Amino acid sequence: MIRKVFWAPGWEEKNVGFVFLTSSFTLVCLQDAFVAFHVNKVLVSKYLKSLQIGELAPDQPSIEPTKNKMLVKDFRELRATVEKMGLLEPNQLFFFLHLAHILLLDTAAWFILFYFGTSLMPFIVSLLVLTISQASWLQHDLGHLSVFRKTKWNHLLHKFVMCHLLGASAKWWTLLHSQHHAKPNCFQKDPDIDMHPFLFTLGKKLSVEVSVCACALTYQKLGRTP
Repeated sequence: MIRKVFWAPGWEEKNVGFVFLTSSFTLVCLQDAFVAFHVNKVLVSKYLKSLQIGELAPDQPSIEPTKNKMLVKDFRELRATVEKMGLLEPNQLFFFLHLAHILLLDTAAWFILFYFGTSLMPFIVSLLVLTISQASWLQHDLGHLSVFRKTKWNHLLHKFVMCHLLGASAKWWTLLHSQHHAKPNCFQKDPDIDMHPFLFTLGKKLSVEVSVCACALTYQKLGRTP
């Protein structure tokens, strides 16, 4: 992917969410986006070979002209260092215990309502026992494909936690969160600040800055494909 040029006409018609995501990357270098959004880069590179149409000339830059070259270089080196230190390797025992305590407390909440009825006090106690916020953080990590090495298992457990424990759509969350990490805090790019300027932003000055900025942390890790 580094310094390579690809062409995939009609691909957006076959991939849900492609238009939304690539609207943030139009006519920009996708090297950092590729690294951030793919877990198994070797596998994806294998399928990209048929779409490659050339490479950048030696005198052509591999970053957008609006970005700080030294800042981009520093972030790439930082990411490489973090990966080499193993800081991105998940502790699966932690996630197992995390899910186990969520299931245990949710079961306890339902048992309270079943045994004591649905009057005010049992209802309040059951709300206190419920682990909605904990389940939300767990599904967030699963949606980032950060728990298992295999993408399939992350997706399966993500759907279970998101759809069955939280009652929301896993695909809906993934699409919106992918856009958020593609251009975090950039107005009209990040759906998390779509309520702008009423929520999540402070005043007109910041509103203008985020709408025209080349954000420093443009591509954050959200492994969406193998």
